Amino acid sequence: MRMARWRRCRLGAVTDLDRLLNALSGPGPVAPALAVLDKAGALTEIIPELDAGRGFRQPELHYYDVLDRNLATVAALDSVLEPGDANDELRAALAWLDFDAALSGSFGGIDTVTLLRLSCLLHDVAKPATATRLDGRLRFPRHGPTGAEMMATRLHQAQLAPEAIDLVCRMIRYHLRPRDLIHNGPASDRAFRRFAADLLGQVLPLMLLNLCDGMAVRGPGYTRENFRRHAALVNYIVARCQGVAVEEWRPRQAS
Repeated sequence: MRMARWRRCRLGAVTDLDRLLNALSGPGPVAPALAVLDKAGALTEIIPELDAGRGFRQPELHYYDVLDRNLATVAALDSVLEPGDANDELRAALAWLDFDAALSGSFGGIDTVTLLRLSCLLHDVAKPATATRLDGRLRFPRHGPTGAEMMATRLHQAQLAPEAIDLVCRMIRYHLRPRDLIHNGPASDRAFRRFAADLLGQVLPLMLLNLCDGMAVRGPGYTRENFRRHAALVNYIVARCQGVAVEEWRPRQAS
């Protein structure tokens, strides 16, 4: 999937936000451009909250520290969206869906895929701030909602359009919610309808974030079988949401 390079539709000098959005808009894989920004110190100048994740180790199966996990999630999205085995397998799992159309459109003048990449970069930004030990184990309670609140403020200060901020913050807030839909067996139609409404109907982008987050957990230890199982989950949740879709999404106030 090739996306047009970001251009801010206004006169004036290029801002820090423009630099980040340019890096995230491609064309082609964007993880290398983020690595360049990070090496130059620009990435954490633009989003200072990311720096707390540098060197912040995670427990158990996690291969990366928090910052590298965020960057690895963007790299995983590159592998899913660009031509290759992962893209082929995912499209085959979702053969009934117009994959490209489901990722089309824009929010606040920024295309959905660029905002999805930004969501991947920021999805675990609140882990250092929420880290706590429960029964001797390091956990990050409510890091999704907390990260959404942090980034709502940061992205507003960066002058991102309100519609774009809303989508990115919903992606961050709900990036772990798919597991709640299957934790105790299949959820009800009402639960899937509510899930889709809370995402403004952007179920496939959220599920791609969830997929790529999972890919980044184990890093090189993530297997093709892991991918196939997760792709099947993406297909199941997107299909259930399509099956209970209403004509107009009516999101609740985020909680």
